[in-house]
Amino acid sequence: MLSPAMLHWLRKQRNAYDIIHIHHPDPMAALALRLSGFKGKVVLHWHSDILSQQFLLKIYRPLQTWLIKRADIIIGTTPVYLQASPWLKEVQDKCQAVPIGILPVKADAGRVAAIRERFKNQILILSIGRLIPYKGFSVLINAAKFLPDNYHLAIGGKGPLMQALQEQIKEGGLEGRVSLEGYLSDEDIPAWFHAADVFVLSSILKTEAFGIVQIEAMSCGTPVVSTIIEGSGVSWVNQNEVSGLTVPTHNPEELSRAIVKVASLARHYGDGARQLFEERYTLAGMIRAIREIYRTL
Repeated sequence: MLSPAMLHWLRKQRNAYDIIHIHHPDPMAALALRLSGFKGKVVLHWHSDILSQQFLLKIYRPLQTWLIKRADIIIGTTPVYLQASPWLKEVQDKCQAVPIGILPVKADAGRVAAIRERFKNQILILSIGRLIPYKGFSVLINAAKFLPDNYHLAIGGKGPLMQALQEQIKEGGLEGRVSLEGYLSDEDIPAWFHAADVFVLSSILKTEAFGIVQIEAMSCGTPVVSTIIEGSGVSWVNQNEVSGLTVPTHNPEELSRAIVKVASLARHYGDGARQLFEERYTLAGMIRAIREIYRTL
């Protein structure tokens, strides 16, 4: 969201702070910092490159270049993304990876039981996200054609591709094996993570920089199948053969094989997912790392 009031507010408050921690991409925040006259330390949190809005990038590029130079340290969510970003190649010496951390996802036992009852005697495969092209749901639905009959794929979320994906399911004769669950409430999402046997992130473009849904699933002990996207941190987040499996994009058959393998070893990969979450993706761990960065400044 754009907040023009930030321009005046930050200039007025600049002397109250020793460090300003700015998140990218956020052109308004960058402009506010540029105009504020702030002389202290700057932490730049680089969540992703600007990929789809190329017209905006042309306008914003001079400010982005200034921001990269101005930053005392640049935080990225994965080392892969930091190394692959074309904008950060010349400043690797001040880049540091701090993975996103969250609280473990907790679910109501009754809601979990209700979902499991609905899919009784079935292997439940879950994917959650906005129904837009880069999420790769069309590839995932094609992968369902190669899954055994006792597998059910549930996709939660809404978006502009809802109708097209529903038609794809119908045309593929998958109506009994793939369901579009639509919008899932904040109360229901944790139950779906806990009820699922496998979580799948099928994204196909670098627009998916991290994939927080992966670590939400891991916190529940649910193993993950995700894609290998060049320059993205997605397949770093889900460690291959530890928390699940990673596979190439745009390959329904390989995706289906990975799903079946992970489902058949769900306890093994689920234990690995939970352990990886505890080691790498806790909220407390992220806070410790960022506080240490502040101390060094």
